[in-house]
Amino acid sequence: MPFRFAFLFLTLLAFSACDKNRVFEKNREIKDYTWDSKSKAAFTFDIQDTAVLYNIYVNVRHADFYQFSNLWLMVRTTFPDGKQLSKRIEIPLSNADGAWYGEGLGDIWDASHLIQQGAYFNKAGKYTFELEHNMRKDPLPGIMAIGLRVEDTHVKKQPRLP
Repeated sequence: MPFRFAFLFLTLLAFSACDKNRVFEKNREIKDYTWDSKSKAAFTFDIQDTAVLYNIYVNVRHADFYQFSNLWLMVRTTFPDGKQLSKRIEIPLSNADGAWYGEGLGDIWDASHLIQQGAYFNKAGKYTFELEHNMRKDPLPGIMAIGLRVEDTHVKKQPRLP
């Protein structure tokens, strides 16, 4: 158990380091490492600069005993005007040989998966991303935390041609 606390401390230290690209990042722990599909993880953040492109990542922490090579998610986005968009995405967690992606320490694995590159937000305001697991097994054992990261690419959005 002390090993896990040391790992958690080092992870938090790494994430708290200066990161000029990070606009938002938050991870939610999954109680008892078993994720029920009814327990959705919601992340709300504010976007003010609509002239730049962003990269959006999903962070997954899982135990070595996780039974699958991937994680299917329903991602629901709520825009500042209240409109919603849902999309089903796959997060690959291991290769064909069963080797886990990401960083591992002991029996815990952390992976960050790019779900949208060069995303742009048309309106300034609050955006909410809601993550719900969409796997056949429910509740889903082995998922320890799920998170969202939004990065500023520092690339300006190209204007639309008339």
